[in-house]
Amino acid sequence: QEADKKKKEADKKKKEADKKKQDADKKKKQEADKKKKQEADKKKKEADKKKQDADKKKKQEADKKKKEADKKKQDADKKKKQEADKKKKEADKKKKEADKKKQDADKKKKQEADKKKKQEADKKKKEADKKKQDADKKKKQEADKKKKDDDKKKKETDKKKKDEEKKKKQEADKKKDSDKKKKDDDKKKKETDKKKQDGDKKKKQDSDKKKKDEDKKKKQE
Repeated sequence: QEADKKKKEADKKKKEADKKKQDADKKKKQEADKKKKQEADKKKKEADKKKQDADKKKKQEADKKKKEADKKKQDADKKKKQEADKKKKEADKKKKEADKKKQDADKKKKQEADKKKKQEADKKKKEADKKKQDADKKKKQEADKKKKDDDKKKKETDKKKKDEEKKKKQEADKKKDSDKKKKDDDKKKKETDKKKQDGDKKKKQDSDKKKKDEDKKKKQE
């Protein structure tokens, strides 16, 4: 019984010791768990803080990168716009130059067309003038020829007329000479006849006077 009692007490003590040990272990475990939890919490908190800081840093870097990217994009857009403006300006300049070139070409083309037109008009005018000149020359030549022919005809007619008049005059002069000769001959004859008459008259007078003188003498005697 004592042995059982001792065993029972020993078991009880062992049970109490075990209980105490269990409680101690439990407490120790709780404290360890608590400490572990606290450390885990601390670590979690630190990790969360680290994560927050990392996230914050990441966000800041992301914001910075975004800002830089936005700035880069803005600069790129600005550059792109400037280049586009420059290109547009150059394109406008080129278009303006092309338009100017086209205008100049059109102007030159028009000038050449006008020049050609004028040259053709001048050529036509020249040809028309030449034609007119040739026609006028021909007309003049024909007129001159006609005049020459008319003058020649007139000259021939005048010569013929002159020759006829000369012939007429010669004939008239001949007739005149003939008439003059006849007249002279008539005058001469008349003079001769008169001389003869005068001679005959004188002769008769002389004869009559001689006869008269003779008759007178005879009578006186």
